Amino acid sequence: MKKAVSFILLIILFSGNLFSQTIVKIDLMKNSWLAINGTSNIFAFKLYHGGEKLLGKRIITTVTQNHNKLYLSENQLSIDVKNFTSDNRMALRDFLKLIKSDAFPTLDVQLNYIETVPGVEKEIYSKGKAFLSITITGVTKPYNILVSSSRHGEYISVDGSKKINIRDFGLEPPVEMFGLIKVSEWITINFHMVCKLTFSKETQSIVTQLM
Repeated sequence: MKKAVSFILLIILFSGNLFSQTIVKIDLMKNSWLAINGTSNIFAFKLYHGGEKLLGKRIITTVTQNHNKLYLSENQLSIDVKNFTSDNRMALRDFLKLIKSDAFPTLDVQLNYIETVPGVEKEIYSKGKAFLSITITGVTKPYNILVSSSRHGEYISVDGSKKINIRDFGLEPPVEMFGLIKVSEWITINFHMVCKLTFSKETQSIVTQLM
């Protein structure tokens, strides 16, 4: 099942008290968002993907723990690039052209595993690192992303940021106006995910005691 960025919230399941295998149902809230920030020699721009476009059917996944590493049974994710919006229409147009959105309509992510950070307070706030592979225009590259998360009852918010070079995917930064506008090869991906978690009845009874 391919659902955008749902994998990130698993970093703080049970506030670090995860069992060997846990079935989790995940609902992504509308106030979630994903953004790509870039710059040129003249202006900065932001491409925005709101939570209403990231919503889909409920995700049901099995999370397995091996020491401080978490693995998901549903780890193939997809983001529809044409759902991005921007106040800078030229930047959005160039971005979609750059990544060949007609031929490659999705930005694909495969989560390899999530590694929790030892020694971090795990009652409400937690940190971790997601190891994943990102595919753009058919080119796949490995990355790791530092994430932080906080719990508010049954809701969890997760934030992260990663700076990447588009040349890693064989892409050349756009040049406009006969070379007067040159876009940087570096972009920063930021995200804020708010999710509601539902556990199996057996797990829920234990989680209630832990929380």
